[in-house]
Amino acid sequence: MAFSPQQLATRAELQLCLARCFLPPREAVDFLALRVDLPSDLRELNAELAVLGDAEADELCAALATLPNHAHLLTTYSRLFLAPPAPALLSLGFYLDGGLMGGTCQAIERLYQRHGLQRDAAFRDTADHLALYLQFMGWLMARAADELNEGREQDALALLADAHQSIVCHGLPALQRLHSQIVKAQDTLQLEPIYARLCSLAHAALAADAHAIQALLPHAALPTGRLDRRTSATLETTPLPAANDGPCACSACSKPFVASGDLAGMIAILEAQGLSTDHMRICPDCRSGAMGMTPLSPPPMRKAI
Repeated sequence: MAFSPQQLATRAELQLCLARCFLPPREAVDFLALRVDLPSDLRELNAELAVLGDAEADELCAALATLPNHAHLLTTYSRLFLAPPAPALLSLGFYLDGGLMGGTCQAIERLYQRHGLQRDAAFRDTADHLALYLQFMGWLMARAADELNEGREQDALALLADAHQSIVCHGLPALQRLHSQIVKAQDTLQLEPIYARLCSLAHAALAADAHAIQALLPHAALPTGRLDRRTSATLETTPLPAANDGPCACSACSKPFVASGDLAGMIAILEAQGLSTDHMRICPDCRSGAMGMTPLSPPPMRKAI
């Protein structure tokens, strides 16, 4: 396998650091996390992953290290993402569906549930919020690393296949449009370009993960390149294989149920590639009940606490 557990863990750490960047910096500790902790984290992680070139990484770290104060950062965030009418929204589905709580948001939340996760009650934003989405990508990478450590390579591949499919269908095209909105807003409002740079880094990190996973999953479709002028309409993916509409046994409770919609499609993709689908064969009762469901909420930066 092209990944080692340590490489996957490093990719997970980068996604978790980026997840923290897109939460509102309400407290002074949030400002210090971005200004003090994140530059050193990024230098260390980028040295291993080479997501950014050295000059690009140095430029971003220098911009973070020179953020003037907490009030300045909070004002920038609020004017971009919160103050109505916010010129940019951090809900990924808005850029793919043209509105909130649409098909993209529902698909992402179903993906969380399929892996036994649900939003923490304290997290009051949508399931497709960028911070939550990046945390989930990091969680998948960390889970895959754990599976490799236990010698379960096929289970690790199945987790990475889920990450790849969502990155291609949701993460990359949405971040493309979000970046354009942030750039337009910061020019109009004369704001610091810090969030445009962080969005560009998030896009580059997801693209790097998808490219690396692509080497393991040669039949999956993958858009190439970093941020450019293409719209999500040009980022096409391979159609889902024909799904099996028959009943299957729940891997948690063994009761038969019918997998339908995007769940059936994803099972068909993984089976076509010879990958395990046990982690996806979870009936609705087990997904929504108390059997293994754990809250998902964005984490702190690794050096922030």
